[in-house]
Amino acid sequence: MPRRFVTSGLGLLVILACAHPQPDQSAVVPGLALQVSQSPGPDTVVYQRSITRAGRDSAAGTRTVVRQIVRSPARARLLQVEQRFPGGGGEIIDTAVAELATFAAVAHRSHQPTRIMRFTFAGDSAEGTVTALRPGGDSIAAVQQSLGGRIFDSNVIDLVVAALPLGPGFATELPFFIYERGGRVAMPVAVRERATVPFGRLGPRDVWIVSVGVPGAPATVWVDTRTRAVLRVRYDIAARATSFTDERVTPLHG
Repeated sequence: MPRRFVTSGLGLLVILACAHPQPDQSAVVPGLALQVSQSPGPDTVVYQRSITRAGRDSAAGTRTVVRQIVRSPARARLLQVEQRFPGGGGEIIDTAVAELATFAAVAHRSHQPTRIMRFTFAGDSAEGTVTALRPGGDSIAAVQQSLGGRIFDSNVIDLVVAALPLGPGFATELPFFIYERGGRVAMPVAVRERATVPFGRLGPRDVWIVSVGVPGAPATVWVDTRTRAVLRVRYDIAARATSFTDERVTPLHG
């Protein structure tokens, strides 16, 4: 396999040609309705990333998130979220495709400096390939993981959180896909508090502060109460005594 990135448009066509989104558009978690915009984008948001080690902060580039509506070969309206951020000694490009109304995962691809992952989600399973990029020659492994039902893509945790019916005392458990942990991972999600918090580029904002029990890297998400925009995300990795934070620098519309 040649070591090059395909264009976003071409890669998306490949994913959608192989994907089989559920036709019933039922919620991932029965009874839990998400507040999802039916006409997002194309919308580009940039986050400044910083890493904290031993109490010291350092800049670590940016994460760029592009959201837009695309259509499957069956003309279903889907949400595509492409993210670009530093990682693995280079740049990582993740593209998640989900049902627009429910955020249920349809497909995912990830181009990383050392591997390429492609998955489609159909029925109760995730199927795809993981390609290890090696100097002596690439190796491709077929993947099939049982999911036990519909699922969210862990690459859009913050967007799923922002779409939840957040409020005082809100708590739930959501299923996310993590390939490295065998597929389906249940994560507790809870509103910690509502507060006015200062942000470097945006000033003080009224936000929901939400915790997400990501295994090995618990997350905190700051969601603007008025616009439902994700203003900040922090992952704390205790095993490495490290945390990394993405803070929105793109102006808010409202």
